[in-house]
Amino acid sequence: MLFTILIILYVVVCVALVVIVLLQSGKGGGLTGIFGSGGGGQTIFGARAGDVMTKTTTILAVCFMVFSLVLAILSTQRNSSLTEEIEAAGMEMPISPDTATAEEEATAESAATSSPISADETEAPPPAE
Repeated sequence: MLFTILIILYVVVCVALVVIVLLQSGKGGGLTGIFGSGGGGQTIFGARAGDVMTKTTTILAVCFMVFSLVLAILSTQRNSSLTEEIEAAGMEMPISPDTATAEEEATAESAATSSPISADETEAPPPAE
């Protein structure tokens, strides 16, 4: 449960970080240029918007790194794999690759023996003169 909550928070931080970085005006103007003329970030968001956005970016970047480390540590400590969780829940496992190969071979053999084309039709017709 805690792992799921952390992943949800991690995704929120990731999306917020992307949005805040795109809203900042860099040397090229960034996406804030579409909101107004020239200094879009300062015009729309106020004169101190650059400072606030820079601090917000720093905070979100630190959160991103911390969440990455915590989730990496928690994921290595998890003892169960997805297969074990499915078996514990009593669900049926999907077809394994070995079983799928055997079934494909059986299907191919039955298709070869029960072909609707007769032997006469499989021979090449005589060349036209």
